[in-house]
Amino acid sequence: MGRYREYWAQQLQWWCSRSFVWWAAYFTVLYVGGAILIVGARFNDLIELRLNEIGDLSAGVFGPIAFLWLVLGYIQQGRELKISSEALQMQAAELKASVKQQTALVEAQQENLRHYERSLEPLLELKHGGACEVDGEYLEKFEIKNFGAYCEAVVLRISSGGVEKFPMPLEPLHKDVVRGFLLNEMVGDFQRFELKVQYRKLSGLENSQTFDVYASENQDGPEVRIKKRPL
Repeated sequence: MGRYREYWAQQLQWWCSRSFVWWAAYFTVLYVGGAILIVGARFNDLIELRLNEIGDLSAGVFGPIAFLWLVLGYIQQGRELKISSEALQMQAAELKASVKQQTALVEAQQENLRHYERSLEPLLELKHGGACEVDGEYLEKFEIKNFGAYCEAVVLRISSGGVEKFPMPLEPLHKDVVRGFLLNEMVGDFQRFELKVQYRKLSGLENSQTFDVYASENQDGPEVRIKKRPL
């Protein structure tokens, strides 16, 4: 008895697992087969029918089958549209993820480029070397030392109160190279100078570094303080 129930349970599972298309084809075969048997049994009546009557008979016989496959086609088209919609949604999600990856990759490349450009920056240090007399004029000595990468087309631009005094070109700055220069007009109770060092890096890009020079007068002579602005 148990085997009998198991057998019919397997049969029921098999029949339930068939697709709608399979059932439609199965029903079509049975229907057409039954129609052929009926027509064969009434063949003598069939050959006596007129053409319009034969047409009406054919429409009546095959109409349900045509309607069945029409509904099946509609259902199948809906399933295909659903599958296409899901595929498009998956493609859109993949495209969105790809755009995010590409964006992250571009940002990483830009960050690497920024790090590379920073690695090409010279590390400039400005020092005051005291006063000296040249042709009866007291001048202040300064030195620029480069602790970083090589740079060329170096130009000093000194300004005070928003007025640029004069540009001063310097030789290229290799690493650990020191260039000296002299400045005058650093007298008075208090003065603030802006010294901008413009240069061209190995990458060909131009940049600058700025120092604020504070000069004040005391009993021992001019006192000079230097503060570098951040890049």
